[in-house]
Amino acid sequence: MRSVVLDSKKKNVCGICGTSEPFIEYKELEGVHFIWCKKCNTITFFRDIESEEKKKLIENEMNLYKQK
Repeated sequence: MRSVVLDSKKKNVCGICGTSEPFIEYKELEGVHFIWCKKCNTITFFRDIESEEKKKLIENEMNLYKQK
């Protein structure tokens, strides 16, 4: 799972491929809001994550979500 941090002013596009709805979903895990892109399987965060552990936890959770 890839993840990037994007400027919060661009809340409706993927940070990697630039796609928008219907390919993106707004999510919240561990108190962190982000976009998940179904097209390129990327998480776009709107701010830096406090710890690398929390970032990996969110990425792992989204890997499980993708498989459903």
